[in-house]
Amino acid sequence: MTGEELHRIMPELARMLKDNGRLLLLYMAWLPYEDVIAESSEKLVLKYNPDWSGAGETIHAIDIPDCYNKKFQLIYHDEYPIKVHFTRESWHGRMKACRGIGASLTDKEIAMWEKEHKRLLAEIAPEEFDVLHYGAMAELKKI
Repeated sequence: MTGEELHRIMPELARMLKDNGRLLLLYMAWLPYEDVIAESSEKLVLKYNPDWSGAGETIHAIDIPDCYNKKFQLIYHDEYPIKVHFTRESWHGRMKACRGIGASLTDKEIAMWEKEHKRLLAEIAPEEFDVLHYGAMAELKKI
């Protein structure tokens, strides 16, 4: 969601919740600086889409826009590593589905990326493997 969308939806979320009601935000992303397969795949995405803004994730708290402080109080947050299991095929599909590839490139560019990514995975990844991700949660209470 964009910042504008987050600002626009906040009053609706507050309206739907009772006083002291809770809103739980969840997020998960791979960690390219801590996982070789994630790093190599991400570099290939950037080769085909250098303007992709989804690269370079690190473990961090979910950013809560200031406008939410008018109606919500952050009462809990946590960030933690998660190992997510993949096969070469399922990781390839996951990467293709990211907005840096499937939602951004032409069919021809996607086909070129797919060929190169499959070759990359055959070189660096066993048939099954874990990719280090992180999960983040933020619990907000309506005030």
